[in-house]
Amino acid sequence: MTAIAAPYSPAGSRSERDWDEIALRAPKLAATMGRYLNQAATFLAPLSVESADNALRLLARWLLDATDVHTIAEISRDDIEDFKVALAQRRGIKGQALTANTQRQRLRMLRMFVERIIEWDWPDAPMRNPIIGGDIPPRPEPLPKFLDDRDAAKVMAAARAASDPRDRLVVEVLARTGLRASELCDLAADAVVCIGDGHWLRVPVGKLRNDRFIPLHPDLVALLVGWCADNLDHIRAHRRLIADHRGPIDRHQVGRIVRRVARRAGVTAHPHQLRHTLATQAREAGMAVEEIQAQAGRRSIESTRIYLHLANDRLAGEYRRATEAIDAQAMAGS
Repeated sequence: MTAIAAPYSPAGSRSERDWDEIALRAPKLAATMGRYLNQAATFLAPLSVESADNALRLLARWLLDATDVHTIAEISRDDIEDFKVALAQRRGIKGQALTANTQRQRLRMLRMFVERIIEWDWPDAPMRNPIIGGDIPPRPEPLPKFLDDRDAAKVMAAARAASDPRDRLVVEVLARTGLRASELCDLAADAVVCIGDGHWLRVPVGKLRNDRFIPLHPDLVALLVGWCADNLDHIRAHRRLIADHRGPIDRHQVGRIVRRVARRAGVTAHPHQLRHTLATQAREAGMAVEEIQAQAGRRSIESTRIYLHLANDRLAGEYRRATEAIDAQAMAGS
């Protein structure tokens, strides 16, 4: 029996041989899995169908070798617990243990398979899915990619040397505030505000338009003053801070600008790297983690009161001290 038609199980392939053996030992199991794979081919990409094929064959072979299960409906929670252990101990082609990503992919495919046949009310479907969400290993959080001090200094130097004032402004605002590209594009014409003796950048957050405030470096204030003086009519017309005769900027243009400036510096970078770089440099310079999280907007804040809490002397002092250390590193690395 061939569980799924070509090209997913070509004649003579390992997949076809496996399904033929499974069909001899457990016809109903093979029929249900084969029927699902043929259905999956109508809504999944070919590579996803191949992945589902691999996962189902793996489960079927293990069930037949390690248990008395011969249908999907017979699979119990205990079977899945034992299968997870076997999957973790399984060796790949090169003799290495399966990666957490591969284990996650196999279990996710199997859970989706059982969910679908339950929804479709197939005869061999179990009463409930024995594979629960907790069985699937969480996706590891990738470490943020940031520029080292030397490359960061090169990018800032290239930005200052840029012939287009918009290029310099975009890179310096991102590098000195940790804004996301989309946040930069959405800055209102009146985003720069004075609080006490300092200048702050008001960043709208969320559907309720609550604001978070970011203290501005003195050099960035001077740069923004010059930008506004040169582009005041365009800023007012478009109601966006980053607007000139070309109109307001969008995130695609932001990405191109950062890549272009970085390329001139001999560095590969994208907007989000500048965000991670600032957070890393600030932390290394001694800025408190809580203040970095607040400035970057990485934690949910439920009221304007908490946003306003950012505008205090403690944050401003932490920021000034950290940026002075960052500037010193940049001068040493340039």
